[in-house]
Amino acid sequence: MSSKWVDNPDYIGPDRRTRPGPKRWKERRHLDETSGQRPALGALMRRLRVVLTGLALQDDRRKALQLISAAVLEAERQHFYQCADHLKAAEKMLRAGEDFATVDTRVVEAVDRAAAGQ
Repeated sequence: MSSKWVDNPDYIGPDRRTRPGPKRWKERRHLDETSGQRPALGALMRRLRVVLTGLALQDDRRKALQLISAAVLEAERQHFYQCADHLKAAEKMLRAGEDFATVDTRVVEAVDRAAAGQ
């Protein structure tokens, strides 16, 4: 499985697509694009905060929930369990229909825990 990270409206996670065959004749790309790294936890949480500012539509809420679950997995992978706990609380608040300010405070607390290595 490749480690390229895909982020589009339908899916957030590792790239599961397969390439149909070898490169075409005289293909100029020499760098394998599937060797990309996962996004950093801080980048995921910053992106989450941007998505949280515009929770007008149901699709925006779904995108925010996807980003929270990706950030929780990354925080647990890095053993930042307190950060993951704050993100899980933010996810519960978002599912309960809380407003932006209360969910954002939990995400900010998660950012602080991640910065402290907790």
